[in-house]
Amino acid sequence: MSLKDIINDEKKLREVARVAFESVDTDKSGQIDNDELAKVMEGISNDLGVAPPSKAEVDEVLTHLDTDKSGKIDFDEFVVLIKDVLTAMSESS
Repeated sequence: MSLKDIINDEKKLREVARVAFESVDTDKSGQIDNDELAKVMEGISNDLGVAPPSKAEVDEVLTHLDTDKSGKIDFDEFVVLIKDVLTAMSESS
């Protein structure tokens, strides 16, 4: 199954997003807070060999994804992020 297949199959996309969400939601609250998002972004930065994100950058990502303005990222908001990431990956390959 290709990335495009996952992106275009809502059920598969949500399955992939669920696994990722559960690994990020370390306190199992059902939402990703600023600290959890910062840890993920720091890990990605480390993997890419770039400088870790600033607090302002983490806040900006949270604000962008937090469409209901709850201050946290819920699963449906996270699915949008995963779809964007997978789309970017499929276009660069």
